[in-house]
Amino acid sequence: MALNLDPEAQAALDGARRAVPDGGKLDVPLLMAALVHLTTLKGQLPRLVARFPEPRMLRASAPEDLPVDSMLQPVLRHLASATAPVSAAELLRLLADSIAGRSFLAQCGVMEKDLGSDSRPGETTATAAAPVASGSGWKSSRERAQAIEALSSFGRMLTVGEPPHRGVVEMESALGSLIRTLSKMGRRNAVVIGQPGTGKSALVYELARRLGRGDESIPPRLRDLDIFELSPSFLRSGASMVGQYDERVKTLIQVLTANPRIVLFVDELHSLFSSGIHERGPFTEANESFKAALGRGEISCIGCTTTAEYRRFIEPDGALARRFGVIRIEPPTAEQAVQILRSRRPRMEAYFAPLGIPDEILRRAVGLTEDYLPSRFQPDKSIQLLDEACAFSVTQNPPLAEVSEEALWRALEDIIGHAVVKAGTLREDEVLATLRERILGQDEVLAGIARAFVAGLGSWKRTAAPRGVFFFAGPTGVGKTETAVALAKLLGGGVKEAMVRVDCNTLHASGSDSGPVINRLLGVPPGYIGYARGQGGMLSKVRDMPESIVLFDEIEKAGPALAQLLLQILDEGRVEDVDGNLLDFRRSFIVFTSNAGCVYDTRRTIGFDTGAAADVVTPQTDLEAVKAQLRGAGFGEEFLGRVRHFFVFGGLGQEAVGRIIGNQLASLQETAGVHGLDLVWSDEIVPYLTARWQPRFGVRHLTTILRHRIAEQLSVAEAQGELQGVTRVHLRLLGPEGRDGGALPGAATRERHDDTLFINLA
Repeated sequence: MALNLDPEAQAALDGARRAVPDGGKLDVPLLMAALVHLTTLKGQLPRLVARFPEPRMLRASAPEDLPVDSMLQPVLRHLASATAPVSAAELLRLLADSIAGRSFLAQCGVMEKDLGSDSRPGETTATAAAPVASGSGWKSSRERAQAIEALSSFGRMLTVGEPPHRGVVEMESALGSLIRTLSKMGRRNAVVIGQPGTGKSALVYELARRLGRGDESIPPRLRDLDIFELSPSFLRSGASMVGQYDERVKTLIQVLTANPRIVLFVDELHSLFSSGIHERGPFTEANESFKAALGRGEISCIGCTTTAEYRRFIEPDGALARRFGVIRIEPPTAEQAVQILRSRRPRMEAYFAPLGIPDEILRRAVGLTEDYLPSRFQPDKSIQLLDEACAFSVTQNPPLAEVSEEALWRALEDIIGHAVVKAGTLREDEVLATLRERILGQDEVLAGIARAFVAGLGSWKRTAAPRGVFFFAGPTGVGKTETAVALAKLLGGGVKEAMVRVDCNTLHASGSDSGPVINRLLGVPPGYIGYARGQGGMLSKVRDMPESIVLFDEIEKAGPALAQLLLQILDEGRVEDVDGNLLDFRRSFIVFTSNAGCVYDTRRTIGFDTGAAADVVTPQTDLEAVKAQLRGAGFGEEFLGRVRHFFVFGGLGQEAVGRIIGNQLASLQETAGVHGLDLVWSDEIVPYLTARWQPRFGVRHLTTILRHRIAEQLSVAEAQGELQGVTRVHLRLLGPEGRDGGALPGAATRERHDDTLFINLA
């Protein structure tokens, strides 16, 4: 249609047409922005220039045939019938008086006075024929504009402009429940609860989008509703005194009460009322007045919160809970999560252009998050992974054309915090070689452990239980805990130890009171001494490391309370901590260690221990004795039956002990090299230290021998300045003729000759 515009207004219209994106429509906000930025109004209305987004020219010329938004069409029809050319200032006023124009001004934080006197035309035909809003008149009323201005410092009106885009799939049932709640005569309040990242806020945004567009799916009686989003931080920000906070709440209630077509939306609803739940604090009175207004039906409110926060802050307050209808949001299925990613793909591809996101990548992203992020919820975890993978792809040199599966794996490792061991990347022989390099003298049992560990990494016969449940029995100091540490390092990609360790000797309970044990593992309940929100217990670390070795060290020192908790973990692979967070063990290996059932040498000798090899008796462990002792500690058949693999470590032999001592001396040699010292030792040193070793103390005794005989002498020499000028340290064994008659067997001394420090073992 031919429009009666002056040259300046026509140029602005052509500029707006050039800025319409492909598939888009010419609308009121875009034309208003073009009038301010592309005409002489730019110098007259600096506040509008700062607030209105500048149009981006996407075409070289204005297209002739371009779709026009329905809200702009009445204005264009008027321009076609105008008897005199309409100027840029007159056109801006016409647009500002329309429904979409008022919404755009409110969204940009612009008041009517900011349009300036120059933009108001005289009593012309254009003004007299300005379009009139249809409907109930609320959204075009001055009262609505005043309410938006009064609430502007508290949040934003979601039904003004376009709310943040969210993908809503398979949520029509929940949306229908929300609409029915708002249709009630009294207490039109709803609380949307669900796990983090399941789409609670997206549900409200979708309702706001449909209300803003006048969607036919909304009942006619609700189509003129507005949804105003409020964050509790807006109420508290700058309120340094209690009276200021009370005044803000009072103002908010007054505005909402005077304008019942405005529905209040509070994300994280629990934060608004948390100050007054357990005790009367400085903000309690204001919150009570807010609850009273909800109860009287003077205001309408939609809130979102997690299931755990609802149970903690809202449900205990029966009067508050009755004011809200509960709408529960369940996490979407894997297929629904794929559909949500498809709905977001166009926006992501536009943002990361020219990067492409194949359909297979969407399915793979959901599959990986289901497998490796079991403690988090769809669709948020899949959206995060895909976003990370896209960012990785576009930052490569050169940038990738499409998101690859490798990009997904790299993004997943960034989210988890360590490398991920993929099925098929670790072979049984490789795991066994790694374990044997670190654990000496246990070749036979390590072979079984390597096989069971690699089997747990595969997906064959995957159940809801953990990947593997291992029980390491045997004498102290033979490598049980060290084997668990080695497996944790393999699971962490060979760099980081992916381990959650529970020292069971710290788990104490008196009689039938299981509280102390549960508190240490899952966290102290709210209201009890020691509670810290979000801290959880020792097992809460599984949330950050779902791919881990969960080690229960010295399990026999715990009691029946731990046994009952472990039954749920071993059966279902999951448990909730004190804050209601899901702890998922399905990607973990559970490892128990125990010294139970071990028989040590009980013979007594008179005089000093000579350390002769003939006196060495290797400790023995019987598996049935292990189980019998565990039954006596409260770990019954229901626990023992859920352990998939029992591995019995044997006592160390003389050959293994000699190799361990050689390795520890080599490690000490490396440490000395860092300090600029060359550490050497005589050939008889290793047999001598081996003879001093006592089997009942295991490998730890070897470390004690080295620390007391060698490392301690080096530390004292360094502290006393005796290492200045020393370049060589020599460990040697003194014969009987060189020993001090008053020294204990095995004592060490030191002496220096030139640049060599001798450490003498007697």
